[in-house]
Amino acid sequence: MGLLDSIVGQVSGALAGSVPGGQVHPGLLDVVSSLMTQGGGLQGLISQFEQQGLGSVVSSWVGTGQNLAITPDQVQSVLGEPHIAAVAAKLGLQPQDVANQLAGLLPHAVDSVTPAGAVPQGSLCTEALEAFTALRR
Repeated sequence: MGLLDSIVGQVSGALAGSVPGGQVHPGLLDVVSSLMTQGGGLQGLISQFEQQGLGSVVSSWVGTGQNLAITPDQVQSVLGEPHIAAVAAKLGLQPQDVANQLAGLLPHAVDSVTPAGAVPQGSLCTEALEAFTALRR
C-alpha cells in the first residue's frame, strides 16, 4: 500500500494549495477522475494536451521535476468549451470557475498517478487511479 498511500498523501496536500482560495468543489475530483479513466484513460488525456501544443506542459506533470502551470484558457482549449460548460452546469458553478479549478487540479492529479515519472501500465495504472479516486470519498 506504499504507492497508494503516497499518492493519496501527495494529492491531498496539494489540493488545498492548487486552486484559488484553497477550496476545491468536491464534484471536480469526480471530473478529474473521469478525465483520467475514460476516453483513452490517462494516456488519452495526455494526448489531448499534446494535440493542443501543450506536450511540454503535460510532460512536466508526468516527469519527476517541477510541474509547469496551465492556464484556465488552456484547460478550456484542451477539454473544449462545451465540456467545461456542461461540468459547470452540473456542479452549479460558472464555467470560468471550473476552468480555474481544473487548471490547479490537473497538474497535481496527473503528477500523483505518475510517481515514477512515467505513465504506469496495467495494474499499476489501475492502482494509481483507484488511489486518486479514493480521495473523492
